[in-house]
Amino acid sequence: MSRAPVRGVVTRSTLGWLQRLGWQYLAPNRRCSLRGDEGSALLEGRLRQYLQQLRFEAHGEHWPLDAEGVAQVLAAVTQGPLRRGSQAGTDALLVALRNGVCVAQRLPDGRTVRATVPLVDWAEPLNNQWDIASARGEGQALLDAVPRIDVLEGYVNGLPLLRLLCVERDGQGRWGRDDAAIALHGQQMRASGSACRPPLLLALDRRGGRYACSGTPANGWVRWREHDWSADAVQQLRGTVPMPRTGAAEANGRWLRAVHAPLLAGVAAPARVLALLRGFLHTGADGQPRIARAAQFFAVQAGLAQLRRVDAQGCRGRGQVQLAAGVGMALTWHWLVQHVQRDPWLRHCRVLLVQQRPAVTPLPATRGEPALSPGRRLAAFMADGRGCTLQTTPGTLQAWLRRRDAGHDGDDLIVLVDAHLQAGQPAWVERARERLPRAGWLWLGSGPPPEGVSGTVCDPLLFACSTAEAVADGLVVPVYHHALQPTLPRRQAARRGATPLAEPAAPPCGFWASTIAQHLRDTLQHTERDLRAVLLVHDAETMRRYQRALAKDGAVHSAVVGPGCGPSNATQQQAQLLIASDPHALPYLDARLALVYLDTALDSAGLARVLALLNRPHPHKHCAWLVHLPGVSAPWQHGAADAWAPLPLQQVQARLPREHRRLRALLPATGSMDFHACREHLGPRWSMDAHGHERDLHRLRRRCLHQRVTGFGQQLQAAMLALPVEGSGAEVDTPQQRYRYDLHFCSLLRDAVAIEACEAHLSADEDVRIRHWARERAPEVRDAGWDYLGPAAALPGNPRCDADVLHSQLRRQLETSTVGTAARLQLQRQLRGLLAAPRPPAERLHCLQALQALQVLRYRALKLPAAGSASRVQLSCRGVLVRTLGAPKNTAQRQLHHAVAEQLLSAIGAAHAAQPRAPHLGLADLQRRLAPALAAVLSPAHCAAVLAQLPTLLADTAANPDPS
Repeated sequence: MSRAPVRGVVTRSTLGWLQRLGWQYLAPNRRCSLRGDEGSALLEGRLRQYLQQLRFEAHGEHWPLDAEGVAQVLAAVTQGPLRRGSQAGTDALLVALRNGVCVAQRLPDGRTVRATVPLVDWAEPLNNQWDIASARGEGQALLDAVPRIDVLEGYVNGLPLLRLLCVERDGQGRWGRDDAAIALHGQQMRASGSACRPPLLLALDRRGGRYACSGTPANGWVRWREHDWSADAVQQLRGTVPMPRTGAAEANGRWLRAVHAPLLAGVAAPARVLALLRGFLHTGADGQPRIARAAQFFAVQAGLAQLRRVDAQGCRGRGQVQLAAGVGMALTWHWLVQHVQRDPWLRHCRVLLVQQRPAVTPLPATRGEPALSPGRRLAAFMADGRGCTLQTTPGTLQAWLRRRDAGHDGDDLIVLVDAHLQAGQPAWVERARERLPRAGWLWLGSGPPPEGVSGTVCDPLLFACSTAEAVADGLVVPVYHHALQPTLPRRQAARRGATPLAEPAAPPCGFWASTIAQHLRDTLQHTERDLRAVLLVHDAETMRRYQRALAKDGAVHSAVVGPGCGPSNATQQQAQLLIASDPHALPYLDARLALVYLDTALDSAGLARVLALLNRPHPHKHCAWLVHLPGVSAPWQHGAADAWAPLPLQQVQARLPREHRRLRALLPATGSMDFHACREHLGPRWSMDAHGHERDLHRLRRRCLHQRVTGFGQQLQAAMLALPVEGSGAEVDTPQQRYRYDLHFCSLLRDAVAIEACEAHLSADEDVRIRHWARERAPEVRDAGWDYLGPAAALPGNPRCDADVLHSQLRRQLETSTVGTAARLQLQRQLRGLLAAPRPPAERLHCLQALQALQVLRYRALKLPAAGSASRVQLSCRGVLVRTLGAPKNTAQRQLHHAVAEQLLSAIGAAHAAQPRAPHLGLADLQRRLAPALAAVLSPAHCAAVLAQLPTLLADTAANPDPS
């Protein structure tokens, strides 16, 4: 029997909760026996067991599947979804799970029938076989700065359904975060582009976790907030007895962590995961699949539960649902209508959608209808429309109510209304309630609630998701509002005898265009982010005046968006500032919008639309801004609740002192007065712990510095939106000047200690953007006592620090080297021995230098370039060969690896040179160059494995600018 690997705390907690939810753990040997083929993504043995127990209905009787029918189902599942590639295979697998597989079955009497074989029992989820197993070889081994990641695969009746990535500690005993698991999944998806993946993904760490569906980008993973979750629910689930009761289940039960229970119970429970995959998956217009967020799911469930209620007078339930702007109210409408049409208690009802702006693509009608006017369509729908869905406007509904003396007395009508229509129009709502007394009314609102709604019109609030909850769950980014202050030119002294001219009431468009252009340059263009801004004005004439003024200024490239401006073209896609008079005309699929200037007043519906465009997540966006010009009333100042309105920018500025203190707390007592003391305080410091393991005592400080520099830089960028323009003379002697100085100092300190500790590869794109912005915007750091940018940056005569830096370099070489296992183990024992022995720092430094020289000689003896002198492309080629062929064990294998790596290097360089702007053509060229050469020196299996890694290798070795 194969022995299961030692699991971490997060993995044990995940397995313990899943076993209490109804999942059964599969041992590694049992999983291998059920898979059959090692590369198969499904458990063929488990699916065969389920099909043999299944009975299908034909001619009024239930029949079992024969061997041929089982073979047809297995062929349809393995040859269809699992061989179409990653995303296409996942979509085909979902279709097979929802609809089943159609097979031709021969009955005992000789007749042949066509039967649809369901792969999942949707009515009774616990009648299915739920298996959870550890996926060996797909995780990530722990390194000094890389956490260990264990991968769990979930199966329903042998079909892959769930993939869980559990983040544990790294090589230095620190906990990792779910970002590492999400990055690992993205790398594996790019590496194995032809492999089918489970449709539902979860990434868990010790603080909780996030979930997504297959094909979701890294910024689309969100948290799950279980509705009405409490400590009693955790205790009740903790007390559930797992079946079957085994020793592994009892052992995992001792490691349960309460932070994992809401996500696993809300997403991975058998009944819940089937509900999500069956009715809450949608592919948008951009081709990206989307799964329901917790707010959308519970909003639909609350609406359905209220519509099912019928009181003693025969009236259906009424209520309202309020979600934060940007959470996804459009998809909530879509899923609610679908579930009403499929619900056994509501499918006979007619559904009337009342919205101010009709959808561009109306919902498909269930029966053919002639081209009629909206009023006649509504009249026909109300007369005979049971089971149908119709979308109309408030004006059409009011006209129909005025023409009819009596309304509709049946309880088979459900009215779904946009909650923003309540604002200022209670009369028609009361008239509609009187004419439709037994209809079910459901108000769906997004963003701030409408104003001027009387208490008699308000229905009970069924479900609400505030903006703070949406930001905490990662659904949206925070939006801050601020009033733009003009920078007026200096007033000239009036000449004697001159007649004073009356000043205009408001500055002209040209003045505000210059102010907006300067403000946009100071906020977005200096941050190296692919973001854009929008200017909302009153009418088309103002749009044209602003565009002419901005074109005359020449600092910002602008474009006009709206009716009569033509379709979206390359000019609008490349524009830094879009000018529009209607917020509903802005492109919704563009998530780069991060800054909106308001030169006109907005109602609640327009504000909700603007907020939904602003707070959409984007890799370059950590917050968004809503800036209103003077004289424009802010919509949130008139009765909007604090839970729905944008936050004032003063909140960011108020948090700056605390974040500044947290950043300076990592520095020594001298602070930013001595750069060398700070570098020694944060540089590598190696020692042996009580268990005999090598530990860098300062790695936690560096990690905190790495995170706090980026976080403080982001907040300082947001807070500087309200600061005076540079060069105006108003920004002298402000606290922000000290913040800029310390951010610049700590950014340079972070880079210096990262190079010493060999952690420069851990910097992400956001870290690089903050580094460049800090060096450009912050004051120049130049002290007379030291110059860290020149040759004097090295610490003078400190053998302890030099020995720790050299130890870090050898540890990094140990992690990235492609030498044999014996050589790596020998180097690891030598490093550990040097730390364990009580040596003076100078003697330890001398031994480490000798050990480094020995490694260089070893690489030269093998005719391999040293790890420090190898380029990034060479390291990528060697890594591919080690993953596919294994680590070389003797001199002949090392020479073969070196020869093949050099051949890969030359072929990749030629492919990049031949096709610099067409990666798909470069891949074909690379395969054509390498296939004959690799077949001559490698076996067919190894040759195919190396060729399969070429897409990843070509992507990893693409020419990128130096981040520093």
